Amino acid sequence: MVIWKTDADTIPLHTLLIVSDQQENIAIWDTLFSQKSCIVLSESNVSDALQSAQLIGPSLMLVDMKLPKPERISLLEGLRSASRGPILMLITANTVDEIVEANQEGADECLVKPVNPAVLVVKAMAWLEHARQNDHAPALLGVTL
Repeated sequence: MVIWKTDADTIPLHTLLIVSDQQENIAIWDTLFSQKSCIVLSESNVSDALQSAQLIGPSLMLVDMKLPKPERISLLEGLRSASRGPILMLITANTVDEIVEANQEGADECLVKPVNPAVLVVKAMAWLEHARQNDHAPALLGVTL
């Protein structure tokens, strides 16, 4: 009989997909999320990001790319169709309208850059916990709210 003993803290609980053209940020986020027992994957362009999202169905997606509006909409729609996980978007917003627009396009939360890496991790982990609780919540059948 083979017994496989592991420490529960080392078992990855979530898979994150980081979509960013900022390699230095990816390295920081990878380290921070790995310390939280997350598997971190990163892509630096939209087509690879959408393909990875379809393949892995990430628990959370973090987007940090400056994109023209049509490409941003396409990315957010594609990520949303690939996974039920939350989408956090880092943006350089000049107006409240830009933040509202990104939320309407599919981002669950927009964080205005520059973002403190520790704050980003705390928010992401809160979103992951919220999503986990919703996945395990009993369905309300036949209930109208």
